[in-house]
Amino acid sequence: MVDLRDLIGVKFVSGGRDVGTGLDCWGLAMEIYRRYGMELPDFVVDSFAFQIINQMVWEEIQSRKWEQVEEPRNGGAPLVVLMRIHPKYVNHVGVYIGNGRIMHTRKDIGVIISGCSQLRQNIEGFYRLCSQ
Repeated sequence: MVDLRDLIGVKFVSGGRDVGTGLDCWGLAMEIYRRYGMELPDFVVDSFAFQIINQMVWEEIQSRKWEQVEEPRNGGAPLVVLMRIHPKYVNHVGVYIGNGRIMHTRKDIGVIISGCSQLRQNIEGFYRLCSQ
C-alpha cells in the first residue's frame, strides 16, 4: 500500500509540481501516480483556463488508452477522477484512493480528501490507465 498521508495539507499552487512548494490538481495526480510507479505527462496551464484543461485532459485520456470505470473499487492502481466545477468544462482532477475517497486539492485549502458522495454531482468519470 502506498502512503499518501504526507500529501494532506500540501498547499495549492497553480502549476505546482513539487510537494515541498505546492501542487495543483494535475500536479497532485502526477505525484500520486509517481508513487505507484507510473508517470503522467505534465500539463502546465493556468488553473482558470477551463477549456484548455478540458481539451488537454481529454486528449490524454484518449491517447494513453484510459478506460472509464463505472464504479471504483478498492485496491490496484489509482483512478483519475475528472470533475466539473465549472458547468461547461472538466476543470478539476482528483485521484480515487479507495474506500469511497478522492484526494484532490482546493485553492484555499490545499490537498484534502473528500468522499465520493460529497463530490458526486461534480464527477464526470473515473478513469484507469491501461497502458503506458
